[in-house]
Amino acid sequence: MLFKFRLSPANHIQADWFDRYGRRVENYRLPKLDKDREALGSTVGADGLALLEAIYAPTTPEWFRFLPAIETLRLLWVQQFYAPQPDGSIKWRTVKDLPPSTIAIHSPHDVQAHYSSKRSIDWVGYKVHLTEICDDDSPRFITNVHTTLSTVTDEQAVEPIHQTLTQKALLPTEHLMDCGYLAVEYLVNAKTDYGVEIIGPVRSDHSWQAKAGLGFDKAHFLLDWDNKIATCPQGHKSTKWSPGQDVTGRRVINVRFLGSTCRACPVRSLCTQSKTQPRELTFYPQAQQIALQSRRQVQQTPEWNAIYNQRAGIEATHSQGIRRSDLRRSRYIGLEKTHLQHILIATALNLVRLSAWLSEVPFAKTRFSRFKQLQPEPA
Repeated sequence: MLFKFRLSPANHIQADWFDRYGRRVENYRLPKLDKDREALGSTVGADGLALLEAIYAPTTPEWFRFLPAIETLRLLWVQQFYAPQPDGSIKWRTVKDLPPSTIAIHSPHDVQAHYSSKRSIDWVGYKVHLTEICDDDSPRFITNVHTTLSTVTDEQAVEPIHQTLTQKALLPTEHLMDCGYLAVEYLVNAKTDYGVEIIGPVRSDHSWQAKAGLGFDKAHFLLDWDNKIATCPQGHKSTKWSPGQDVTGRRVINVRFLGSTCRACPVRSLCTQSKTQPRELTFYPQAQQIALQSRRQVQQTPEWNAIYNQRAGIEATHSQGIRRSDLRRSRYIGLEKTHLQHILIATALNLVRLSAWLSEVPFAKTRFSRFKQLQPEPA
């Protein structure tokens, strides 16, 4: 049996909607004053609520409210406006009451495209992580493409990348990564779980002692992991060794020294800036802390930097993808289709690189401006 429903939108359209929404909304068409823009926003919110009330009315067929566009409209309204005030007015949400970027809808055309910011670049869309070969005796083939929501951090991409490379039997023995990917646990887990050594700089100690290059930072304390005791540079033992979690949920160890001992210490000003409290420290579990301290030391050596500098090639890969294949523009809607586009771009770049390799075209050198090329060679 075939059922037909005839909806009458004219019964719900308000006369002034044609003037308000008859043309595409552009910034230059909006009111100039903030108070006028806020008033227009409240009016738009009231219009949206009226439309939603008509959609969810008992006389409207139930299936209509389950259309994807209707659900997007409902979510957008809830995210942008407060519930109606006692006088029936509608108000925009303040910035502090807006949802986080992980769930906020920034485009009704693609609800998976979220706002993100990295260094000086702000965008609404996705992230792509490329893995490539950097051996001298091989073309720089891209071996893996990992596309994520823009709100997924770089370090969250490491584990799925290694899992995918394992399935492809393409795991490298050394994986060169930027600092943003290098969570401290990966220094240990990547080696034990995948047999991969991650080559990348870890973040430096951000304590004031380490930044100033004077005083006693964490590296000056001796840790007795078996007896769970830390010893300060003056030979005093800690009185507290407590496992816990940091703000990101990582396992840490909180260490604290005796207050009376710290207050009487002759070099207290080199250890803590607190006037009354004793020195407190936070360490990672043993294997991670040892790996972290070791990496901080080794990444200062010329030999380590010579290996890590090979990672610079991936920046050229992103540049090539942007210039040749418009990598930063998604032609499709949704994460899955955007990922497919990224795979096709990587495939095209691999074909270009294979052709260059077979034709013995050398790798391009770093480009310099015409003015830079005039600089004389050092004597």
